[in-house]
Amino acid sequence: MRILILDRLDDDLANHVLAKNVIYRPDVLHKGPTVVRRVLIESDVDAVVTRTALPGDVVADWAGDRSEPCYYVLIGVRGGEDDSGAFGSAVVLSIEENGDEDAYIGALKTLEHAFTAQYDERYHAGSRRVSASRRVTLIGGGLVNLITAHYLSQRDYDIEIVDARPDPRTEADWMSFGCSRGGDDARMFTLSEMDNYNSREIHESMNTAFQRSVSEFGWATHHAGSLSQEEHAWVAEFESIPTWLADSYNDDIFSLTRESRELWDAWIDSDPQLFEDSLIREGVLRIYSDTENFAAAVARQRRIGAARSILSGADVAREQPALAAAVDAGHIAGGVDVVGFTINAHKFMRLLIERLEAKGVRTHWNRRAQQLVFEGRGKVAGVRLSDGMLTSENIVISPGAYGSTLLKGTASEGKINGVLGAWLRLPNIDWSLRNSLKLARKGHVTEDANITVATDEIGAPIMIIGSGYGYTGIDANNIDARLLEVMYAGLVDTAQKYFPAAYHAAMASGDLKSELRYCVRPWTSSSLGIFETIPTVTAGHCIITGGHNTGGFAQAPAVGKAVASLLNGETHPMHTLYHPDRAAAFLAGARTERTVLRSA
Repeated sequence: MRILILDRLDDDLANHVLAKNVIYRPDVLHKGPTVVRRVLIESDVDAVVTRTALPGDVVADWAGDRSEPCYYVLIGVRGGEDDSGAFGSAVVLSIEENGDEDAYIGALKTLEHAFTAQYDERYHAGSRRVSASRRVTLIGGGLVNLITAHYLSQRDYDIEIVDARPDPRTEADWMSFGCSRGGDDARMFTLSEMDNYNSREIHESMNTAFQRSVSEFGWATHHAGSLSQEEHAWVAEFESIPTWLADSYNDDIFSLTRESRELWDAWIDSDPQLFEDSLIREGVLRIYSDTENFAAAVARQRRIGAARSILSGADVAREQPALAAAVDAGHIAGGVDVVGFTINAHKFMRLLIERLEAKGVRTHWNRRAQQLVFEGRGKVAGVRLSDGMLTSENIVISPGAYGSTLLKGTASEGKINGVLGAWLRLPNIDWSLRNSLKLARKGHVTEDANITVATDEIGAPIMIIGSGYGYTGIDANNIDARLLEVMYAGLVDTAQKYFPAAYHAAMASGDLKSELRYCVRPWTSSSLGIFETIPTVTAGHCIITGGHNTGGFAQAPAVGKAVASLLNGETHPMHTLYHPDRAAAFLAGARTERTVLRSA
């Protein structure tokens, strides 16, 4: 979408608003209706944003007989004429005046949502229908698809699960599994999981994380010089997301996380034994290493309705004796007790698979899906597996970070890249850590860490630290071992500073290195998840989900509900909000960051 802004903006607002698809012409309004008409038409824009009401015939001439809608966005006014038809086929969006910056950002957010809804409506034209069959094959047996299978089983679908990896109930080597089972035995839900990681504030180092390695406090863990043109394009899209759009995406992500909270609560109430046996721990304590970050976090957690109580450093030491030494050493400024829970993920997977199989769900392990097979009109005819061809009326694909080949020919192709996270186990001395934690260490190589209270395979109390962001690109195996060691060292530093007793106990009992591992999470350049639908030749649906960065587990119930809704011909917000082309379609247009037309 190409957007024309006609009003003069101050420098701070311009830094937030102007982007590669924005044309900035504050001079045009002073040159009369004839020039305004000519600039609107010649600039080939899809939207115009202004505080000044334009003549209806000018807008109507611009709108013309377009096959695609165009948008006339008015800030602080209701239009220049009583008859909205005077603006031709243009969609008129009126935004209330609410301060210079808030009004413009509100206008752009409204515009983007209107564009996305219309784009999605065309995309789904004719596809929102009840599936012709109750048979569903799920490709991928990670947490997201297992939880999707749970929601489909509640609606009595005939379900089978096909996964490339070993059965997660076995004790195969952790490196033979994907993210869910290959990562350690811990997952967390809070209301701010699956955060947006694009820059939402203007600062000197914004949008540079992928340009720096983890040893330089960036995100790159891939081999130097190894990225393809497609991967560079992925990074460029990440860096092109304007601050206001990242903020809008964040709100949309959190809306789906709030939906998942209600679904999680209902599931826990209906099957408490599943969660008790998975060692659920209610409540999560967020702790912060510096006072400025702590204050900002308090405001944020209150704003999203997550904060249950605010704790000083002394409060943290008193309530969590395991953290007293870290408080005394000045490593903790304070904490926020927030809504959330943790579970032991491997135990949960085992128990859930057993429940699904008891309900008739068929599981097939060590069967790799290689590619989708399309017929001539773009419908999915089946999936080519390593051992043959699979056909199914409905297919749900959740490939994690390993689906680059499988997604060829779809809108999701190239959208999902890998971001590595590392894990470290420590003994939980005398059960002294009672709640699972989130730790924020600003300026540290592993600055955001989850610490989950868990038990090991023989029931001994442990804590599991998960942290780090390491970009691998499309190839989840493109990992520079030296940079991985930098991330591991960051985890060990966190263990030593924040849990010294547990750290020394681990060192006394053996080599910490054996307790280190990593997993590669599926990530998108917009931080939005993916929900794509493609018709199958048998009047069913092929659905692609994924790209949930750090929030796949947290949002999995909403994913399951969105899949079930589509198969049943119903709408769900995720169908629109996670459209794979949402960011690319809106940001497409201008060739430079601030396009200026030839002076009129």
